[in-house]
Amino acid sequence: MIILGWVVVIGLPLVVFVGAILWPERTPSERSGDGIRPRIEADNGWRYGGW
Repeated sequence: MIILGWVVVIGLPLVVFVGAILWPERTPSERSGDGIRPRIEADNGWRYGGW
């Protein structure tokens, strides 16, 4: 029973830590390259007389 307790005390935080490091975070679509490009092009058009 003591060994099971130590496995939980050490193993569970270790699994959470490794999962937080290795699990990829999803990038929101507005922060991806395809989402940023239209904003940059619109901003450049506004600055240089495109609007």
